[in-house]
Amino acid sequence: MKNISTTGYKRNSKHKNRPYNIIPSGKITMKDVDFNVVGIDNLGNKKIMKPGNNYTFPGDVVLEFPLKKQSLYNRILIKKNKSS
Repeated sequence: MKNISTTGYKRNSKHKNRPYNIIPSGKITMKDVDFNVVGIDNLGNKKIMKPGNNYTFPGDVVLEFPLKKQSLYNRILIKKNKSS
């Protein structure tokens, strides 16, 4: 599987600039993350995660997208909203 990370978007992570990260756990910490991140677990549960907080998902793998202006997630949302 591509883009697996245990450090995600933490400010010192070597994976912080990826368009998405796959976290092999349902427990996510947003400590040392400087922006909001969308998390979607392998059971379809979705959360917008805020910096500094901890999150628990029912699933055991979480797909993360950064909520930055130029993120992949935001580009998909903008494209979807323009076509609606």
